[in-house]
Amino acid sequence: MTIAQSVYKEIEHIRPGKLFSYRDIGVYSDHSEAVVKAVNRNVKKLGLIKVKKGLFYKAEVGRFGPMAPRENDVIQYFTQHKSRTVGYVTGPALYYRWGLTTQVPAEVNVATAEDKREKANLSGLRLTTSPARYKRVTKTNIELLQFLDVLNHIERIPDANVEDVSNKLGTRLKRFPDKSIAELEDIAIKAYAERTKALLGMFMERYKGYFSDKLQKSLNPTSTFYFSNADKVPNAKQHWHLTINK
Repeated sequence: MTIAQSVYKEIEHIRPGKLFSYRDIGVYSDHSEAVVKAVNRNVKKLGLIKVKKGLFYKAEVGRFGPMAPRENDVIQYFTQHKSRTVGYVTGPALYYRWGLTTQVPAEVNVATAEDKREKANLSGLRLTTSPARYKRVTKTNIELLQFLDVLNHIERIPDANVEDVSNKLGTRLKRFPDKSIAELEDIAIKAYAERTKALLGMFMERYKGYFSDKLQKSLNPTSTFYFSNADKVPNAKQHWHLTINK
């Protein structure tokens, strides 16, 4: 079987609407140039629609003609690779999903373990990727990474009240088991900014009744960090260097 025949056979089994790139073709690692040529020369013959350079999908034909991929298919392409989790939804789309804002996001932001940035625009769905702060993205730590991302931008969530957001995050934090709390501490210390670590320590003390000595020791004792609700939280300044003064 030739490389071209192998490519055709594999594409035949790809579900319509599912995005794929050259690297998703099984023989790409050993025959990259041949795979690229086989796909590019036969886009129409294979029934493919090109999204951008190197990214395609097989059109699913509906009552009114070819249909674009579903939102979940687009997101899955950028967050999963060969059954391995490589990214997660963050930013405004996450705030909306978690009920932190009623503002419908104009685009979906995905944080990935890869250092490159990508963009895709399909039937009104705009998606952008950016490098995740913590590179070891797994299926089991996605919610922890999302929690830290929200903390990192808690003052910048559109159409949201900081105290309301804090309480919703606190409710979520209360559900985390001890193992997840320990993992949150480690990830924050390894990958997140000083202010995010301070906020996490404050949230743990306020909503879990747990004082994180590890987080406190990771902070610069001479630094102070802004948080608009610091005056409403006991020990926010004393333990976590959080103040309402910018």
